[in-house]
Amino acid sequence: MLPAGRSYAQAGPQPGNWSAEGLQLRIASINAAGQQITQAAAEQPEPQPVWRHTFGSERRAAAVRQPLRFQADVVLLHGVTSVASVRQMFPARVYHLVVSRQILQQAERERESLVPTTAIAVRRDAGLRVVAQDHMLHLGNAPSGSEDRLAAGTALKLMGRRGALWVLALDIAQCPEDAHQPGVARCEATIQQLGAVDEWLSEREQAGEAVIAGGRFHQTIEATALPELLGKLARFPQSGSAGGDCAVDDGAMPGAYVLASPGSRFDKVRLDGRFEPVNEAAPESGCLLMVDVRLDSTWAQTVIRAARH
Repeated sequence: MLPAGRSYAQAGPQPGNWSAEGLQLRIASINAAGQQITQAAAEQPEPQPVWRHTFGSERRAAAVRQPLRFQADVVLLHGVTSVASVRQMFPARVYHLVVSRQILQQAERERESLVPTTAIAVRRDAGLRVVAQDHMLHLGNAPSGSEDRLAAGTALKLMGRRGALWVLALDIAQCPEDAHQPGVARCEATIQQLGAVDEWLSEREQAGEAVIAGGRFHQTIEATALPELLGKLARFPQSGSAGGDCAVDDGAMPGAYVLASPGSRFDKVRLDGRFEPVNEAAPESGCLLMVDVRLDSTWAQTVIRAARH
């Protein structure tokens, strides 16, 4: 039981825990659109100076997004349409932020026509260093003849004291649960994206690299025809509803998951997490998926136990 008023995101083991036996990271997945300030506030004109009786003038501050107060080593974001607004959520002094280059491709479009995309924020004191990026822009390419507006993926290779791993932020196209055949136009985008992700995972597996992926699938895993490798990954939640009752409107997390592959250095994956409001005082403003991911090496544990005895 947690003390009253204490968030799950602030409880548990310290983030960024690398040891000889394995690796433990706290991963959050969040819908950035669910944290946007209201459109009316965003469109307010520049505030006018207001004179006061003491000295000079003061301005009324425009509405902005507040920094998020939960603690995680890595945050996987979807629903991103503005670098500036996400930066307000994750200040540069605390987080290293990488946003999909899909944002740059849409720089000339009207805001209403922007395709929400993905991003990753890495907490600077988590002992992780970004050593490579993979902007999976091909995930945003709609099938031939389709008008679907798809999100690209964002992947980072992180180096810690005990090794490296990849983290991947996803926002998979929505597909009706009763239509998963290739001949159904509305599902072709989903099948194409999942196939591309599976191919990317296969390359990481061949290189022996660990991967943690997460984001929005829009439907439960059971209702989705996952490719072979993607379907074998450990995941949270394992089954059932995935956060649909955490929040309402844009803050909901339909089909949100975190998945993990241990690579060759590790051979055991443990995922422990839950859905919770981003702001406990205003749960309607959005929710997040928080997962503690532990990658263990049985071989390393055996060696250490033998050395101790």
